[in-house]
Amino acid sequence: MGTQEKMEREINLVELFWNILIGWRQIICFAAIFAVLFGGFKYISDRKSYNTSLNIDEGEITLTQDEKEKIENAKIMSEQIADYQKYLDESILMQIDPYKKPTIELQYYVESDYTYNYTKDNLNDYTGSLMSLYYNYIRSGEMGDKVIENANLSIKQTDYSELCFVSLNGSTMVITFTWPEQGKLDMISEFIKSELERKEADFQEVGAHKLKSQLDTLKSGMSEQELELLNSTNDLENGIQEKIIPKPALDLKYMILGAIFGVVLICVWIVCKVLFTIRIQNSGEVCSLFNVRLLGEINVKVKKKRFLSIIDDKLLSIKNRRKKKMSPEEQIKMIVTNIVLSCERRKIDCIYITGSDYEKNDEVVMTQIKDELKSQNIHVKEGGNIFYDAESLKKCTETGNIVFVEHNGKSIYDEISNEINLAREQNNYILGMVIFV
Repeated sequence: MGTQEKMEREINLVELFWNILIGWRQIICFAAIFAVLFGGFKYISDRKSYNTSLNIDEGEITLTQDEKEKIENAKIMSEQIADYQKYLDESILMQIDPYKKPTIELQYYVESDYTYNYTKDNLNDYTGSLMSLYYNYIRSGEMGDKVIENANLSIKQTDYSELCFVSLNGSTMVITFTWPEQGKLDMISEFIKSELERKEADFQEVGAHKLKSQLDTLKSGMSEQELELLNSTNDLENGIQEKIIPKPALDLKYMILGAIFGVVLICVWIVCKVLFTIRIQNSGEVCSLFNVRLLGEINVKVKKKRFLSIIDDKLLSIKNRRKKKMSPEEQIKMIVTNIVLSCERRKIDCIYITGSDYEKNDEVVMTQIKDELKSQNIHVKEGGNIFYDAESLKKCTETGNIVFVEHNGKSIYDEISNEINLAREQNNYILGMVIFV
């Protein structure tokens, strides 16, 4: 017989898939680890950015009293900004489009009867007092309640003070009221005028005067040309907004990304282990790689109770659903039968059992095999790796008939190949190989 040529393994994609699936514990662990790592790194990065934005580095900087005061002032200012932001979000006035803000403007002139005569004793000019009275009344809660009730406005007194603005200039008074519904503004305008006419009579006690309306117009806040310019600009910004950095928190996006990365990484690792392994992966490789007959396989692994081992059992049952399950005793009998039949065909009554990891064989199983063979009048000799053990090589060659015993996932391809080549070079007959799985 010729020596074993260079091995060329064929990768079984189905076996590769099952190797990945059976490694589900590793997949879950790596997914969890990298989810925490990615989420943690992102949180630490956000935390550093947040602390930098607040100019806080308590672990390295010793602050002076002035620096502490500056930081305290900055905190107070931050709170004020937060309150102002809340005001912007909730205020009625702030909800109105500043470029399309309907307003009503009422201008009044207070014409008093006050005169100054150099030849007589004169009283003080009461025009300023009248202006203050009108101003205070328009801005008062009484006037606000009346306007809200009369126009049926869904606002509070605090909102009224923002929507109604009064300016004084000498004897001229300008009243400006803002509301998003233009129909309401006419009603508000008429009510304010009627109230001021009524108050004009009451304020005569301060001094004789007349309240004259100069202007009563409804405005939209922008001219038609300005509105056209506004509509033609797609990216018009309403103002400079303060950039608010949110407080750091675990980012679910990064945790999911980390979990995916962990799953991909462990799957690649499992595939690489299969592709670049140096150890025999399954009993089917005995025939394809070494051109040796498979006499049988024995499952002698002690099943350890692992967490959720029921999942492993279910996966293996699905994987081996087309294979008949044999007990260890049945497997031993099948191996012995194959050996005996081979010996009868070649009129052999003595065999030599060896292997690259012979010392790792299960003694109980090997004793059962030898006892069964002896009962079939087959004499059995055994020894270690013939490639390294000269005494085993000598006994093996004297016997001339060899049965190799190897271990799935433990025996190395090159070691097995060296044994087979050496046995063939010595013109030994190889009956086959037994695989422990």
